[in-house]
Amino acid sequence: MSQMLDTLLQVIRSGDYLILDTETTGRYPESSEAVSVAVVQSDGRVLLNTLCHPTMPIPQEAINIHHITNEMVRDVLPFPSELLAEIVKERNVIIYNRSYDVPILNTSTVRAGLPRVDWWSIAKWHCAMECFAEVYGDWNSYRRNYKWQKLETAAKYYNITQDGAHGALVDCLTTLKVCKAMAGVMP
Repeated sequence: MSQMLDTLLQVIRSGDYLILDTETTGRYPESSEAVSVAVVQSDGRVLLNTLCHPTMPIPQEAINIHHITNEMVRDVLPFPSELLAEIVKERNVIIYNRSYDVPILNTSTVRAGLPRVDWWSIAKWHCAMECFAEVYGDWNSYRRNYKWQKLETAAKYYNITQDGAHGALVDCLTTLKVCKAMAGVMP
């Protein structure tokens, strides 16, 4: 078992963590922004679930995935950087694809013209996707690492039903269930 997986399992078993997810304008964090962000506590209590007004239109390709339209975000506030920073500050935060979502927080903050936040150092970020890849065990010889699996694959692996995949809140709650199943913690 890797140190990263062992650490994540310890965090999950402690019960002292948050789950965060975003839905965005695109696939590349350096050029995409959050259009939705959600955070839940380890007991499933919702701390944040909001749409965000991006500075760019949401492309149809992204709309087809998360079903958040430009009309839906037209009259909402921009990315809630200050509130989100306060929620995650000094906490263990689990994300299903940390290497995508944390840079999205930065891009969303900068593009909204909000005061900079050092997102990487404000919280202790953990990646459920990288850890589940190890559990799943699909080794990639070329990359010399485990192949990353989609959240849907992790949910199926643990017989978790997803209601409305690709919504920030639904994905948070699914990630929470996957994490608890990985750690052998019953809900």
